Amino acid sequence: MEGKKNMYGSETRKGDVMVLSKFEHVKITGISTVVPPKEINIYDEAQYYDNNIKKIDRMRKMVGFWKRRIVDEDVTASDLAIQAAERLIQQMDIDKNSIDALIFVVQRSDHSAPANSFYIHNKLGLPAKCIAFDIRQGCPGWIYGLWVSSALIESGSCKKVLLLAADTPSVGIDLGDRVSAPVFGDAGCATLIDYSDKIVNSYYNITVDSSGYEAIITPASGFRLPYKKQHANCKVDINKDLYTPIKTKSGRLTTLSSVFMDGLAVFNFTINHVPKNINELFDNFKLKKEDITHFMCHQANKQIVQAVSNAIQFPLEKTPTHTFENYGNSSIVSIPVSINDNLKENIINGGDELCLCSGFGNGLACASAVLHLKDCYLSGVCDYKKPADHPTREEIINYWKHKIAESE
Repeated sequence: MEGKKNMYGSETRKGDVMVLSKFEHVKITGISTVVPPKEINIYDEAQYYDNNIKKIDRMRKMVGFWKRRIVDEDVTASDLAIQAAERLIQQMDIDKNSIDALIFVVQRSDHSAPANSFYIHNKLGLPAKCIAFDIRQGCPGWIYGLWVSSALIESGSCKKVLLLAADTPSVGIDLGDRVSAPVFGDAGCATLIDYSDKIVNSYYNITVDSSGYEAIITPASGFRLPYKKQHANCKVDINKDLYTPIKTKSGRLTTLSSVFMDGLAVFNFTINHVPKNINELFDNFKLKKEDITHFMCHQANKQIVQAVSNAIQFPLEKTPTHTFENYGNSSIVSIPVSINDNLKENIINGGDELCLCSGFGNGLACASAVLHLKDCYLSGVCDYKKPADHPTREEIINYWKHKIAESE
């Protein structure tokens, strides 16, 4: 089916690309999550709502806005992921030499190159035989990472994979943007995935509607529309268009260097594609929804989570939304944060947790899975503690100035 031409002259294809997968010897054995200690309460931002508490109350009831966690400016996604990994390794007494692969799912990298996973590999002290690579993905990213990890294990290439995921969507966001600012929180997680001699079934459905790849995008964030080097004798600011304010229909000012989100397109994708993706998963593998103990939906917001749950006719009482209310939408990490926020006591008490998980967002993509979490170690949602030797911006600048100056 033909699609319309996009900005770059290529034609966007309509319809989903679908990947259905079943793995039989892959076990999720541990999940650790960390969130920054700094908390923002929406009632502390009353000035953005004309100091109208009733208006805030309505937003909280309908959308679920309440609290979110955000990083300090000098803390990156890698920092959160490293601490989540260190906690998991220590608490589960994992032999680092037994880890065959390190995968890092990230959007906001420390550097454009090399892959952040190499930096993390070094910081964790992993062996040379442990491969490392990044997956660049947004809200469906944790499920993507699980799928790739499971494929590596089921193929016989690996027996133990350390999957890390982290995101800091709050960084650089305009607090006056009431569409995005009250939504996003920051978090990091580490997941240990092992080969299992016993049969442990897990099921995946990943779909992509690439016609919507412009629906969530930062136009000037890479090499398609880069900041150009300004020559000393050039009297015209050649980068002006990248940061000059653009007024939206609502009157909000933004720039080409800021995240653009077509809210209506994303909402329509969620309502029309996500339930279909989940139902295909159940129909293809003949799974029964009554066997599912919890639906861990990506915590986009309370309204969307409930809409998806209703669309697939799954009980709302088994579909948590208060994780969004307490931590915000933590992007890639929202599902593992929700698992740790809601299931820790169930797992400890021996519950046989069979969870439906679904993440959806930029791409546009949806990734759903049915996972066995029985006997999986869960850390709970822990506060990130900035290490005493955490480098300041000035220290990093001076380090690189010295390193470059000393090189040939």
